[in-house]
This record gives sequence, C-alpha cells and structure tokens, in this order.
Amino acid sequence: MSGDADIVVVHHPKGAVALVWVDLSVGAVVTTHAGLRNTLRRGLRDWAGQIVQTRDGHIFLSAVYDHFFLKGYRVHWFSAPGVIGTHPSYRV
Repeated sequence: MSGDADIVVVHHPKGAVALVWVDLSVGAVVTTHAGLRNTLRRGLRDWAGQIVQTRDGHIFLSAVYDHFFLKGYRVHWFSAPGVIGTHPSYRV
C-alpha cells in the first residue's frame, strides 16, 4: 500500500493487538488478526446504528473504531506514510 494509510489499532483486553486498514492497491479492507477477519466480513454497526460493509472503505474503518470503542476496547486511529508490509495480513 502506498501513500498515507489510515489505520485502526484495536487492543484486545487479553493482550492481542489487531491492525485494520484499507489497502488502496486492491481496494480491500485488511487486518493482521485472522479471527477478526470473520467479524469484519459480517459488517459492523456505525455510531448511528447502520450496518456498514467492508466495501464502504474509510467509512467502514470509522465503523470498526466505533464498534470496538463502544465495546470498551482501547482503540487508536492514525495515519502512516509509506508502505504497510505487515505479516501476516488477511484480506477481509
């Protein structure tokens, strides 16, 4: 992924950390956590309670942030310039 990437970082209470971002080169949401992939594929509710799907791109990232924030997880949003090359990564 090139350019600035918006990344949502989700901290699980048991210590796991997952990154979620939109890979602009393939137009897909990607995560570093295999188990989270299934949750994300079902879609998430945004702050207004509407179901948002991965195809909604950056709007979906906002829904990821809202979903986990409302469940009490520590969540961070940041932008990073350059290429994100994390392994493993899973296309949602």
